[in-house]
Amino acid sequence: MDVMDNVIQLRNVHKSYGRNQVLRGIDFSVAKGEIVGLLGPNGSGKTTTLRIISGFLSPDRGAVEICGIPMGPNARAARRRVGYIPERPPLYDPLSVTQYLSFIAAAKDIPKNKRKHAMDAVIETYNLGEVRGQPVGRLSKGFRQRVGLAQATLGDPEVLLLDEATNGLDPLQIVDAREMIRRGGSGRAVIFSSHIMQEVATLCNRVVVMHDGRVLKVERSDTDGSVQVLDIELAGPAPEQATRAFETLRGVATVEVLTAIDRKTRLRLTAEPGGDIRAAVVRKATETGDLEFLAPCETSLEDRFIESIAAARAAHEASDDAS
Repeated sequence: MDVMDNVIQLRNVHKSYGRNQVLRGIDFSVAKGEIVGLLGPNGSGKTTTLRIISGFLSPDRGAVEICGIPMGPNARAARRRVGYIPERPPLYDPLSVTQYLSFIAAAKDIPKNKRKHAMDAVIETYNLGEVRGQPVGRLSKGFRQRVGLAQATLGDPEVLLLDEATNGLDPLQIVDAREMIRRGGSGRAVIFSSHIMQEVATLCNRVVVMHDGRVLKVERSDTDGSVQVLDIELAGPAPEQATRAFETLRGVATVEVLTAIDRKTRLRLTAEPGGDIRAAVVRKATETGDLEFLAPCETSLEDRFIESIAAARAAHEASDDAS
């Protein structure tokens, strides 16, 4: 993906609260039209990452750019490009839906002569017409979630940040929320943080897996077979050499080292959507080393997530034992 396509860019982002180091060098990007899932156990740094991207918090070190504009305490131009729904949306129960959106429009500095059009647009997008005159406090959880999406996308920001956006909804409301999120994410760069694996797999194009303030991996979330994933094992080349060989191969989106033991490296290769990389992978493998294994990857997103966290914890324990 070309860097110029990235709407959200994080580089080496660190954040601490006192002695508690929450983020330890976060790097990833999101392009226009992508919905990227942020996965990780409690305490991994997901909410802090979203708060920093939104401009609510500043990193101790590192850089965040929104549409090429550096985010910082005085970066109003960058913050205006961001719509954000925290885990507890800031809804004012006594206000009607229309009054609340009018307040948000003023807070976002949307010109007065454009506010009605902007409000009507999000009311239509999220099917809020029937409740526009009702107090927010009387709405169901599903409608409150729609109002949260409406306020976040009011003014047509390029970025949408969703922190646990389906939390507390019943199964039917979750299905409805998925459709609303897809509408809200259309044409934007979206980050969707959730503990619900199925929601990430259903909604997201890619997944950023976080643990202990670090990014463990960035991968495709597709589980319906539309994206080809292959596991291969090469004998001979070092893991770094094997990784470089396949990273430059046309049609390969990501390369992940699974194991590296006794000069044998096992890799997981993810193809670009709709691509078939099997023949090209076999040719490149025979040029690079001895191909000992090649098979489709049949693990689910949940399996891969658990493997990543387990491997990270094992590495951390091994480091503690060594010290």
